[in-house]
Amino acid sequence: MTRRDKALPRQAGFTLIEVMVVVAIVGIGSAIGIPSYLQWNERYQLRQVTSELRSNLLQARMAAKNRNIIVNAAIVKAADNTLTLGFGGALAPMTIPSVVAGGNVMVGGVATDFVISGPGVLGTIGFNQQGLRVAPGLGAQTVTLISPNGTAYTVSVSPSGKIN
Repeated sequence: MTRRDKALPRQAGFTLIEVMVVVAIVGIGSAIGIPSYLQWNERYQLRQVTSELRSNLLQARMAAKNRNIIVNAAIVKAADNTLTLGFGGALAPMTIPSVVAGGNVMVGGVATDFVISGPGVLGTIGFNQQGLRVAPGLGAQTVTLISPNGTAYTVSVSPSGKIN
């Protein structure tokens, strides 16, 4: 038997060029996809915080009606830049996550509109025994949560106490 009669064993695997092409394709896909994912994640977290804020304001309104008391929801900024929504003991406080704390919170009413800068009480939204908003004026009182990249979501409370 000669050497020509023997079949050479097949080599299995990938060449270096094939591996490098796959790595380049994955790298380009990641470079395109990661910024979109980060933006989507930020919007999702901000939307989630806004939904939780709305839910807590609805609970405050219901607590005011059920307990026949006035419930004030105060947005407080601490010295360490954490934001908290407190209810004066009527409900458990809500901590607003850092996705919002890195941006701005705007509490607007009929009389004032301001962007938060220093620590302290940033604004209050109150509900009376009938579930109506306790604030002067006829317009809606708003809380706008703004991310560091400028994405904004708003919760508004009408004079009738309806929360959107």
